[in-house]
Amino acid sequence: MEQEQQFNLKEQLESELSGLRFTREAEVIQRTHPVTFRGRLRAFWNKELELPVVPLGTAFALLLTSTFLYHAVRHPKSGPEMSGEVPQQRELVKSGGSIYWKDEIERRLPHHENPDQG
Repeated sequence: MEQEQQFNLKEQLESELSGLRFTREAEVIQRTHPVTFRGRLRAFWNKELELPVVPLGTAFALLLTSTFLYHAVRHPKSGPEMSGEVPQQRELVKSGGSIYWKDEIERRLPHHENPDQG
């Protein structure tokens, strides 16, 4: 009984597809089963890739985090807060209607008085 149904199904399929002719069989076989290295390479590059977003995003985030941590450990910040020194009290100076830090004025003043020294 089952064999008879398969036979009837095969006959029906053959009758429905009898009008179709497949003319590029050799080209399709050459593309699906390449013989040359170039054909194999083309078939390899012609694959569809499904990239999972969550695992790739997680891997990228871990890579960025590890790079940041490596840089932070390799080049730690060095400042008065990090070295244990007590920061000095900075003094504001009013000059010409503007307010400046006194230590910045003292640092830049020699350059403005004598620009030839560099």
